[in-house]
Amino acid sequence: MRVLYVVLMMLAVTACSSGRDNAEKRVSDFYTYYLDVFANSPGKIKPAREIMSDYISHDTLTRIDIISHIYEQEIIDTDYYTYAQDYSADWIPLLRVGKAKDYLGGKYVDVWLGCENNQTYKIGVYMRKEDGKWKIYRIKNITDGYEHYIFDAHAIEKAKQHAADIK
Repeated sequence: MRVLYVVLMMLAVTACSSGRDNAEKRVSDFYTYYLDVFANSPGKIKPAREIMSDYISHDTLTRIDIISHIYEQEIIDTDYYTYAQDYSADWIPLLRVGKAKDYLGGKYVDVWLGCENNQTYKIGVYMRKEDGKWKIYRIKNITDGYEHYIFDAHAIEKAKQHAADIK
């Protein structure tokens, strides 16, 4: 009987601790926060850096910051996290987050974001552990088969050169 009790306690502890850093919950929490800010403050208020750094990989935040300061860059032509130019608060309830799947030592999560006419589109969210938490490091637009190439060093250098040539 004691062995059964010990096994049950170990399972309970494992179940409790695994929920603390659930990749799906991290994605859901991020998009619940981010979509509200993006939809209700277009261009006026940027999401808090502290909150973003809790959910987004440091490398990703750094690359997006570098790219956003390149004059007339064409690497990111929509919001990186939504692949949209604007977002309606009416679409937020259509958010759906899929199950996390293992992917090259990290996680991959399908996400469906709301859009016009009560429709959704799908993005793929890639995550990795950083500072003991699952953080987003890469996002692809699955519906349109498109990705912003923020990790393409050649494209970034080319954009920098283009900006320097214009000035």
